Amino acid sequence: MGTRLLLAGSMLLLFPAPALAWGPEGHEVIAHIAARELTPRARAQLSALLGGDAEAMMVADANWADEIRDARPDTARWHFVDIPLASAGFVRARDCPDSNCVVGQIEMDARAAADPGRSRAVRAEALKFLIHFVGDVHQPLHAIDNHDHGGNDIKLRLGRYRTSLHHFWDTVLVEAMGDDAAAVAAGIAAHVTPRDGTLWQSGTPVGWANESWAVAKRGIYDRQGDPRGLARIQLARAGVRLAWLLNAMFR
Repeated sequence: MGTRLLLAGSMLLLFPAPALAWGPEGHEVIAHIAARELTPRARAQLSALLGGDAEAMMVADANWADEIRDARPDTARWHFVDIPLASAGFVRARDCPDSNCVVGQIEMDARAAADPGRSRAVRAEALKFLIHFVGDVHQPLHAIDNHDHGGNDIKLRLGRYRTSLHHFWDTVLVEAMGDDAAAVAAGIAAHVTPRDGTLWQSGTPVGWANESWAVAKRGIYDRQGDPRGLARIQLARAGVRLAWLLNAMFR
């Protein structure tokens, strides 16, 4: 694909094709948005499972699944699902055999975390994975495959600084919103309309993955839309849906 120029704030970016992911701050933003939408019952149960104030613990644990990947390499594939760009969407047998993808793991972790018959330790671990993976499935390049290793093979320049497109979306774009995750979350949440909030409180991990795949195809590979706007919408959707899922689990 040919290169293109994108003016984002004061940064002139040169890159051949797009990709997407969240870094630590992005997952913290999602956790803040979700925590503030919890019902009192869900908040109490999350606090008991995670061992502290629900919002504080959700934010503290938001990146735990990334932090343990070196020690537990078997979890690496749980953070994404490779739905081919040229396909019509998610096919479980092709894209998630043996639940070895983010879709399958969200389904399994939600069941485990909500099961009172399991030990607190098992439920707490499943909950920490779930908090992270609901964020991951809303990262468009975590739901699509265009043979570019999540944008890591695509290089770009930020002035004199060279990095990958993955890192741009993973860290640079979110940090450009501000360095206080709680404040960024509040700003994003303030722009979620009641209609959007109601519409987003629905769906399944499969549907969310297909939606992210479509966002990546249209907004990134077909180069439609503003990157910051797309990122803010996906962060908002992830937070709203995480709260909706947790409220349903812990009624």
